[in-house]
Amino acid sequence: MFEQVALPGFDDAPPGPPPSVKVSPKFPPGRLPYTLFFSIFPEADVANAIAIEAAHWRRKHGLVGKPLPAHRLHVTLHDLGGHVQLPQGLVDVARQAGDAVSARVFDVVFDRAMSFPSSGTYVLCGGEGTARLAAFRQSLGLAIGNVGLPVRRSFTPHMTVLYDRQPVAEHTIEPIHWTVKEFVLINSHVGQGVHEVLGRWPLHA
Repeated sequence: MFEQVALPGFDDAPPGPPPSVKVSPKFPPGRLPYTLFFSIFPEADVANAIAIEAAHWRRKHGLVGKPLPAHRLHVTLHDLGGHVQLPQGLVDVARQAGDAVSARVFDVVFDRAMSFPSSGTYVLCGGEGTARLAAFRQSLGLAIGNVGLPVRRSFTPHMTVLYDRQPVAEHTIEPIHWTVKEFVLINSHVGQGVHEVLGRWPLHA
């Protein structure tokens, strides 16, 4: 059984309720209870800054959705699907893919924000500042394909900061920058705000 692990630098922001605390289920209809995905998380100070700015963007654009808390802000690299229960076989194969990746640390810069109407999300995105993020995702995708898992090719580098159906056109923001030093395999407990870390791979300095 896997232990819920906090991401580095997030000691001051709880990643979710401890195992001894009951969570009131807020399970969305039609969603499976667990979602597996590879992801990167911003450094703690960057995540806190984004969360603060998200409240400002929310007011500025008249949105009503609540900004995600800092410890939940992340970039999904590859989604491995929703599941009724944790699929150990899939986890093991995904870890093999993670073990096969060798890459250097890289920088990410988000300098724009916009809505994705199809998913009802307000997201951060960028241009040249996300090129190395896209390249890293491609390398990870090759490793995932090599262990026999399906890979979704299309990808728009972004970070969701809140959910709201009101459309907001693409606009510039003060650039948000951080250095990616690791990637992780996450088991998301849908509706509970818990990101359970199943694998962690540091990037080379």
